[in-house]
Amino acid sequence: MRRADALMWFGLFGAPFAWAAQHVAGVMLTIAACHDNAVGPDWRPDVDAVTAVVTAVAALVAALALLSAVAAWRSARDADDSDPPPAGRIHFLGIVGLTISPLFLAIILMSGLGTISLPGCVQS
Repeated sequence: MRRADALMWFGLFGAPFAWAAQHVAGVMLTIAACHDNAVGPDWRPDVDAVTAVVTAVAALVAALALLSAVAAWRSARDADDSDPPPAGRIHFLGIVGLTISPLFLAIILMSGLGTISLPGCVQS
């Protein structure tokens, strides 16, 4: 059950943390690219390239979290949500991971692709 617990926790929190990291990196990248900075006026990060890498890494983590949630759920598929821990907890939180991981994967992909396809540093 120790392996199933690890898979369950990663399946539950992997995709949300990947999205949060992508979001924070995107905000920091935007600030670096669109504001005067201490490095110098000629230094601007390549927003599209960095965003593509960050998005790919975050999407990979979210996809691995989804696979972990599937593995955790399958390890406790004979259990029910109301069963005592750890089997009931693994079953229930595995289903939660199966539900939220695809949603966060979609958010990660839409955010990254939107940043790459839309113009940056414009006044609203």
